[in-house]
Amino acid sequence: MMAAIANAEVGVSVDFGKVVAPFRPALHSAGFSPWYRHAPAVTNRIHELGFAYVRTHDLALINPGARIFDNHFIFPLLHLDATKPENYCFGPTDWMVKKQLDAGLKIFWRLGTSIEHTGTTHFNAEIPSDFDKMAECFAGTVRHYVRGWAGGMTNAVEYWEIWNEPDGKNNMWSFTGVDDNDPKTNRNDERRELFVRFFVTVLKRLRSEFGEAIKIGGPALCDMDETWFRPILRACKAVGVSPDFLSWHEYGINPHRVIEQVEAAHRMCVEEGFPEMAFINNEYHYWPKRGWTYHGAKDSPAEFNDIDSAAYTLTVLSLLQTSRYSQAYFYGVGNRKYGYLDADTWLYNKNYYALKWFGELRRTCRDICASVSTDRHVTPFAMKSADGRTAKLLITDYCGTDADIAVEVAGLGNVTNVNAELLSYTRYPGEMQIDLRDPEPFAVELKDNKVKLEKPDRFSAAWMLTFEMKF
Repeated sequence: MMAAIANAEVGVSVDFGKVVAPFRPALHSAGFSPWYRHAPAVTNRIHELGFAYVRTHDLALINPGARIFDNHFIFPLLHLDATKPENYCFGPTDWMVKKQLDAGLKIFWRLGTSIEHTGTTHFNAEIPSDFDKMAECFAGTVRHYVRGWAGGMTNAVEYWEIWNEPDGKNNMWSFTGVDDNDPKTNRNDERRELFVRFFVTVLKRLRSEFGEAIKIGGPALCDMDETWFRPILRACKAVGVSPDFLSWHEYGINPHRVIEQVEAAHRMCVEEGFPEMAFINNEYHYWPKRGWTYHGAKDSPAEFNDIDSAAYTLTVLSLLQTSRYSQAYFYGVGNRKYGYLDADTWLYNKNYYALKWFGELRRTCRDICASVSTDRHVTPFAMKSADGRTAKLLITDYCGTDADIAVEVAGLGNVTNVNAELLSYTRYPGEMQIDLRDPEPFAVELKDNKVKLEKPDRFSAAWMLTFEMKF
């Protein structure tokens, strides 16, 4: 291992004797699912990564040729009677739902369509001409997977989300022939007004038939945008209905912004008269395309799934567990750009190992323990097993300084063994020059309840420490 490159230190304190919260599995979820072309290895990855829920959005896009989940596949001819089972095509989606359930995943269903990048011409993402008819189609789908209607399933899906990213431009809720990005000709105010009416129409229709038997919400905005959420909430209040949750996405470089968003959403809901609202971030991913580079370095590993991305993911996952969110979803895992395989080599990328570490925490531990850091860039996350014989400490340095990390631990029993792994910036041998190497063993010594972590280079890094104890 390389020597430390600076003498400065970040202080981390951990108390395994102080439990602050139980681990919440729903905050470790993703758009990761068995594939339509059945591949047992993919299901094995699901178990390794430890996801609790799968969100169905975009699954049709990563299963080429599969007529699954999207409304235009389930109910392809909108002029037909939505109350008759013979007008639906449930078979392919039923097959996928069963595979997801068999893999141990709970299902979070996005009602509507996958994203449609067709410019200003729209087919599936065009604003529906008949909101009541679309709501009736959605009701038939819910009925099939909740009430067993049309040869369906009973209580297979609890969470139902109305649409996805209606605030997106030219891809999810648009008028054909209108450029949503053109300030001179767009009809964005009208688009928003129509969506508010659509959301309320669907919510009322589903609530009228299914009551509190399911959770209904949405609409998976591109961001926590109050200019969309407040009109939706006010329209709901005006007709006497309430969504069970609000959902949105966050792609960026600041993991703390994910938490700032949910605090702002809570304040907004209190002001609008919905103090008990639940919040879900069902797409988050590191996104360096917003012009950021690592400390201004030209050789930065600031790509979608390199070490900065993995450190961002681990920081978000750590912060989520004690936040106001009820669920959160890494995007997307199912495809190579945002997923766990490098797009060029098909080898596991850094995010794969970041997600796998959190899956390991879910499998082996139960309780979150107290921890604190003197540096906002360094995030500790401590857990212990139900029997108290194993304690794990994840420490993530996301775009921090060159400082080493001094860890002081308390609340441990008789430690018989301590080991660590390091996930850091490494170059793959050869001409490809990409960041792919697995986590590697990292030598640590616990002395006087202290551990010193020497940072190997100036880039992001993460450590997973495991303490084994005897009572």
